[in-house]
Formats: sequence, C-alpha cells, structure tokens
Amino acid sequence: MNIHTHKLLVRAVASAAFVFLPALALAHGKLESATPAPGSTVETSPPSLRLTFNEDLESSFSTIKVVDAAGTPATREKATVDASNPRVLSLAVPKLASGSYTVQWAVMTPDAHKTKGTYTFAVK
Repeated sequence: MNIHTHKLLVRAVASAAFVFLPALALAHGKLESATPAPGSTVETSPPSLRLTFNEDLESSFSTIKVVDAAGTPATREKATVDASNPRVLSLAVPKLASGSYTVQWAVMTPDAHKTKGTYTFAVK
C-alpha cells in the first residue's frame, strides 16, 4: 500500500469513528423515571414498581430486584416489559414493611447493550 492510499484509509476510518462513536455512546438503556421515585419515602407499600427507560427493552434480559436494608430479597416475582410501552419495566411488589429498600435493575436494549443501576426508597 502506498503512502497516499494509507493516508486516505486512515482519514476514512477517523471520519467514520467521529460520526458513529457519539451514537454508540448514547445507545444504552438509561433510567428516565421510576415509581416509587429514587430517594422518595412513600406512605404505604407500593403495589408495584414501574421503571421507564430511554430505549425499548428486551424482556428476557431485563430484571428488577428489591432488597431490604439487611440485603434480604423482598421480591420474588419476575419483572415484565409493558406490552403497550416497551420502555417500561414493572414488578409486582408484596406488602413491604416500614423501612428502606434498594431497587436493583439491569436491562438490555435491542442492540444488545446492557446497563444496570440501583436506587433506594423508603416505606413509612
């Protein structure tokens, strides 16, 4: 390969990276809102959790777990993606006692990007 062709190839690759990398960086499931809200205190045990993300979710690879302050699982059900809105993941919650709870979520989007996170809420 001559030097001129090599320079053109390097420029083409650099240009492609410049164009496509910002899109790839944004292609991850990001939590946009949740009920109960992160950091909130609710009067009574919520009947369910509802997490909304910025992208559609893959139901087979998206989960929510709730643990109490001691780290004991408070939920046993499987989270489900809302059939009418594939960006919403929900979980039925049994009656929770007063205390602090941590929500642990993990999701995968259709482009196979996985993200996870946690937040807390409290029941009075």
